[in-house]
Amino acid sequence: MKKKILVLGGGPCGLSAAWELSRYGHDVTVIEKESRVGGLCITNEYKGYRFDLGGHRFISKNKELVENVCNMMGNELLTAQRKSVILLQGKTFEYPLSAKDIFLKMDLWTNLKAFTSYVIAAISRVIFRKKDISFEDWIVNRFGRTLYNFFFGPYTEKLWGISPKLISTDWASQRISLLNLKDVIFRLFKLKKGTPRTYAKGYFYPKKGIGQMFDIMSEEISKMGGRIILNATVSGIQISKNGVESICYTQYGAAKTIDCDAVISTIPLPDLIKVFPGYQVQDVIHHTASLKFRSVRFLNILVDLPDISDNTWMYVSEGKYITTRIQEPKRRSPFSAPEGKTSVMLEIPCNENDEIWNCSGESLLKRCLADLKELGIDIQDKVIDYFTTSVIHGYPVYSLDYAMHRQKLFDFLDQYENLITCGRQGTFRYIFMDTAMEMGITAAQNLMLDNACKKTDVQLMRSEKELIEVTSVTA
Repeated sequence: MKKKILVLGGGPCGLSAAWELSRYGHDVTVIEKESRVGGLCITNEYKGYRFDLGGHRFISKNKELVENVCNMMGNELLTAQRKSVILLQGKTFEYPLSAKDIFLKMDLWTNLKAFTSYVIAAISRVIFRKKDISFEDWIVNRFGRTLYNFFFGPYTEKLWGISPKLISTDWASQRISLLNLKDVIFRLFKLKKGTPRTYAKGYFYPKKGIGQMFDIMSEEISKMGGRIILNATVSGIQISKNGVESICYTQYGAAKTIDCDAVISTIPLPDLIKVFPGYQVQDVIHHTASLKFRSVRFLNILVDLPDISDNTWMYVSEGKYITTRIQEPKRRSPFSAPEGKTSVMLEIPCNENDEIWNCSGESLLKRCLADLKELGIDIQDKVIDYFTTSVIHGYPVYSLDYAMHRQKLFDFLDQYENLITCGRQGTFRYIFMDTAMEMGITAAQNLMLDNACKKTDVQLMRSEKELIEVTSVTA
């Protein structure tokens, strides 16, 4: 039965939902606040250079999703190999961390401290059964205090803007690859063979940036009869006894209303709650204040050099540098820069309206060029031009009690059968692009099948305690 469905937000999750619904002939309208689709996966073009909002690539453990995306993209999809490193104290370490690499590059005293603290942590976990309450606990209990102080603590505090003591363990279990020193020692002395567990290195990437994927998807949606309304901000939700009956939005200063049979929301979870009538959310509105997002500012530099390095990512651990990751877009696609030229992008975490967010582009460039020089990347005389971009809702901040506050909002929304919230912002989860897409498609299928599964099955998709990228596939 054909339904009139509204999708709030035109990022990877929202567009994927609309794409799936359009394929089955439903009346779909996407409401997007920006002037273009893509959300956090937009690609900006400038003077023949292309820069994403962050470091995106397409990998997935869902083979059907991979096949559908490959069919949609055709020859516009490239394959590439990931190579990432950590820059620390003048040295370059493998990423994910390798115990062998640490052993060979650290001085003897540091190695002794690292090994001793690792052994103490391992014994303590068994004997004292230490519990993981915070991110810091999780790391120290598995790696020891020395490696935490070197690699994890400073980087994590810089990324999230709060002490790792105040961050939940949920993020670590899916993002941190464990070191097994016993396994490394056996391999060093040829006592063990085989390939250890590693991150997935191969991935797909569009020729013209990650945003090309969602530009093509939006074109497909339009061809199938779907509508995409841009520059439109959701301002209200109208409820009846049957659930959500219409959405109010503002476009170019004009207030508009559109009726619907169902809604898939991918806008930030706190923002969704705030557009409900006040009397309906008075018992849960206070939970929104505890769900905060970390913003990100990107410094995009056009460089008069053919290459800078062979690394896809360069992670910067030390707290004295404001950037967390350095990227060279050309490593993903040669079409990201003109022939014979390259570019570099720095990710700089911040909070909306703080000092970094508000500082001028010129000041940001000056500071970052000096930092890059210290890190061994001297491009001060090779800068052709630069510009900055930013996102407000970059990373959901996993405070110790975030899950409780999020669940209270999920419980409130669960009473409306024809409304589901999903996506990174919509579920307040630090998920990868492919999981957001898979979540949108599943939410669409669930609506078409009259809620065949629980909403939480969609919202908590891929939340198992495993290293995500180990099990991802590219074909």
